[in-house]
Amino acid sequence: MNIVKELKDIAWNVPEPVYREDPALSYSTLSTYESLGFNGLDRLFEKKESLSLTLGSAVDAIITGGSDEFNSRFIVRDIKITDSGIATCKILASMPQPYATFSEIPERIVSQAAKEAEFWKADKWDNVRYKKILETGDVADYYNSLINSDKTLLTTANYEDVIAMVKALRESTSTCGYFAEDDELSPIRRYYQLKFRAKVDGVAYRNMADLLIVDYEKKKVYPIDLKTSLGCTEWDFQDNFKHWHYYIQARLYWRLIRINMDNDPYFKDFSLEDYRFIIVNPKTLTPLVWEFPLTKEYGTLVDDEGKEIRDPYEIGKELRGYLNLRPAVPNGINKDGINIITCLKKKD
Repeated sequence: MNIVKELKDIAWNVPEPVYREDPALSYSTLSTYESLGFNGLDRLFEKKESLSLTLGSAVDAIITGGSDEFNSRFIVRDIKITDSGIATCKILASMPQPYATFSEIPERIVSQAAKEAEFWKADKWDNVRYKKILETGDVADYYNSLINSDKTLLTTANYEDVIAMVKALRESTSTCGYFAEDDELSPIRRYYQLKFRAKVDGVAYRNMADLLIVDYEKKKVYPIDLKTSLGCTEWDFQDNFKHWHYYIQARLYWRLIRINMDNDPYFKDFSLEDYRFIIVNPKTLTPLVWEFPLTKEYGTLVDDEGKEIRDPYEIGKELRGYLNLRPAVPNGINKDGINIITCLKKKD
């Protein structure tokens, strides 16, 4: 099919490091702020690491870039170690001046890292916690491999989980069509990791979409986000949707993509459909597709428990003000006068 213009032509085409360093607000920052509030402003940009995020990145790498992309970013080692051992090693490796080998690290420092990873957190004896962390597996081998490579380390077991999830996504009847190869004769095109940027009410936002599928014949764009989860089954995705504020992601991403489409004389006539989330769990391996029907809504939403969900732009405007001005107290607090207690009221 003869395609006049491709969606990638109107994307923000910058390398990922440039994207990551840009000061524009992202879904991740807004979500973290909604969880931590004003008291967590200094922790907004802390690097987040977890096995689930690592496996998700590995799945994304294979799905979007194939084996070359995966091999450029990940290294696989046949090491047997528990998640607690991995978390402890990563904390040790992230120290400002990490030790060259695990054997050089004092027991006390290993113990404190394990405690930070919430391993045997209640035990007050460093030597006991140190011995227990050694029982989590090949801790020394994992740490040494981690410290001597600039790639993300995966154990063989982790890698097997990644391959199983990729296989499930590509073969499941519910998801195989999303990740199929493009057919030159078809009007359908798939775009991975397109980036977009826009400024609204003086606040700059950015996003990187996992997958955008464009039907050039019907003039429709389908936004897709891929989620991997260790603790949430595919059929319980709504729990994660609420917990991780994916409603912010869906509404913000949709708007940024829509703004860029509206600013283009060709794509302004294309529809942008509601956001879809594809989730896969490495244990159940039953990929499911979930669509958010309130993607295009503006303003406050209410969840099934009656809790109000703020609009992404409201969150962004408030957060940008805090980051720019760095006030001593939150909005609504009188620093120099009297504040009224409103947490109680008379019974009706």
